[in-house]
Amino acid sequence: VEADPDEKPVKRRRGRQIVRPDVPALTRVNINSATPELLTQILKGIGMKTAIAIKELQQSLPGERFTKLDQLKSISNIDWDSVLEGDIAYVE
Repeated sequence: VEADPDEKPVKRRRGRQIVRPDVPALTRVNINSATPELLTQILKGIGMKTAIAIKELQQSLPGERFTKLDQLKSISNIDWDSVLEGDIAYVE
């Protein structure tokens, strides 16, 4: 069986499939490990107040980690679809 060249690489982790986007690592940010300063630099439309709110939300979660980007949507007044377009952010 020949692999599809357009298929994204898949990594297995604890029974879940994690699909890795084709965006270079230098332009992507792991929300769980990023500082508020880095979030403001990488995510368009995110200021320091929102970046701090993201980290406070993270600390309130089980294990103090996001498990999916949709959890960010509990922070209101942000167009998360626009902010996260292009697979610039991920959780791991």
